[in-house]
Amino acid sequence: MLSYFKPLAKAWFKELRNRSQLRELLEKDDRILRDVGMTRADVQSALAKPIEFDARAEALRLSRISLQLDRATF
Repeated sequence: MLSYFKPLAKAWFKELRNRSQLRELLEKDDRILRDVGMTRADVQSALAKPIEFDARAEALRLSRISLQLDRATF
């Protein structure tokens, strides 16, 4: 039974650590966020996802979309 919960607990703690690091990014100014290729909205949207979602991967996905939209010419 413990062997079932150990990987789940490990993944949960990893996600909590990732979310903590993303929250630290929100404490930085927009210039630093831009330097790492993210916007404040990307990070906030990723953190708004339920804990089952990989917030770090979601922030990266959103940052790629933001970058594509910035480069798009209409």
